[in-house]
Amino acid sequence: MKKVRIAGILFIIAGLGLTYFLRHTEIYFFSGILTGIGLLWAITGKTKHTKTKKN
Repeated sequence: MKKVRIAGILFIIAGLGLTYFLRHTEIYFFSGILTGIGLLWAITGKTKHTKTKKN
């Protein structure tokens, strides 16, 4: 596995853990962002979109 995918899985776990253990509405927004970024990174394995030249 790539390092980015491992970081994505860790972000998912951290986001879900924050939601489960801390019951404040301010935390839900932050944990949602963490979970979303984690899902994107775990699926794609990329941190940014790069354009490739087609010849």
